[in-house]
Amino acid sequence: MLISVVVPTRNEAGNVKPLLVRLERALAGISAEVVFVDDSTDDTAERIRQLRDQFSMPVSVVVRPAGRRSSGLGGAVVEGFGAARGRWVCVMDADLQHPPELIPRMLKQADSSGVDLVLGSRLARGGSAAGLGAYRSVVSRVLAIATRIVFWRRLHNVSDPLTGFFLVRKRRIDVRRLQPRGFKILLEILIGCPWLTVSETPFKFGRRFAGSSKAGFGEARHLLGQYWRLSNLRFPRFVAVGLSGLLVNSLVMALCTEAAGYHYLVSAAVATQGSTLWNFALTETWVFRDGGRQGVLLERFGMFWLVNVAALMLRGPVIHVLTSDLGWHYLVSNILSLGMLAWLRYVMAGKWIWLKSFPREHLPGP
Repeated sequence: MLISVVVPTRNEAGNVKPLLVRLERALAGISAEVVFVDDSTDDTAERIRQLRDQFSMPVSVVVRPAGRRSSGLGGAVVEGFGAARGRWVCVMDADLQHPPELIPRMLKQADSSGVDLVLGSRLARGGSAAGLGAYRSVVSRVLAIATRIVFWRRLHNVSDPLTGFFLVRKRRIDVRRLQPRGFKILLEILIGCPWLTVSETPFKFGRRFAGSSKAGFGEARHLLGQYWRLSNLRFPRFVAVGLSGLLVNSLVMALCTEAAGYHYLVSAAVATQGSTLWNFALTETWVFRDGGRQGVLLERFGMFWLVNVAALMLRGPVIHVLTSDLGWHYLVSNILSLGMLAWLRYVMAGKWIWLKSFPREHLPGP
C-alpha cells in the first residue's frame, strides 16, 4: 500500500462523511487507506463504522480507551503510525481545514525531491492561515516564529513547524524517540527524528466544516512544555541568564540614576555594559558550555557586545517614549524594552555567535 491517511478525531461525527468523500475523490487511482484514531465522547467511532463500507478504499478506526488519551492528538497520531500499512503516512485533521486534494501533490513532491517529509505550510508564500480567523491567525504566526527561534538550527528553513498537515515516509520515523503530548506532533517529529529531510508545499487553511475547535490554553501550556523538554534545557538556561541579567541591568541603572544623578538614558547605556559582561560570562560558561569555548573568546565577546549595543539603540527611543511621554517609571520602561528584544537576542546569540561552530549533536534540538 502506498499511503495511509491518519486522522485523529475527537467529537467529529459531522465531519466524517464529507471528509471520506473528498479523500476518495482525491486519492482515486492511488493505493490508499484511511485510519481514524478516535478519542471521542460522541458517536464519531460508530459513524465511521457505519460509513466505511460505502467507500472503495479501506477505512478503519482505532478507539483509544480513556487511559491512553492523556497524550492528546499527538499520542493519537503515534498510535495511527502503528496501525498504518502504507509506505507513506499523511496526517491531517478531520474538520476539512486541511484540503485532501493536496495529498497527491505532496506525494508527487516527495517522490520527485526524494525527501522524507513534506509538510503543508500555511505560512509559506502562496499559503494562508485565514481559516483560523484574524486573532488565531496572528497567534499561529507568532508561535511559528517563536518555535523557529528556539530550534533555529533545525527549523530555520521550515516556515510552519506547527502545522498539523504533513506526509512522512513511515520507515524513517522512530516512534521510540517521540514523547507526544498535545497538538504539535510535527514539532516532536522534526526534533526527535533530526535525520529526516524536509520539503514543504503551501496551502490555504480552510474553515472548519462542523464541530468546534479543540485548541485552547491547555495546548499553549503543552507547547511551552515541549519547548522546555526538546531544547535540552538550552533555551531555559538562556531565559534564566536573561532574567538574572535583567536584575543586574535594573540595579546598575537605579544606582546610576539615583546615586550618581545620571539621566535615565545615560544610566541605561551604563547598565547595558554591566549586564553585557554578566550575561556573556554566564552564557559562555553555562548555556553553551559544551561548545562555547570553540573559536576565539574575544571575537565572541565582541559580537555579543555589538548585539547588545545595537539592541540599546533600538531600546533607547522606547524607553524615552514610555518614560518622558507616557510617564512610566524609567525602570519599568527599561524592563519592558529588554523583554521586547529577548527573542531577537536569543536567535542572534545562537545563530551568529556560538552555534556557528557548535557541534550538531549539542544543538537545541538535534
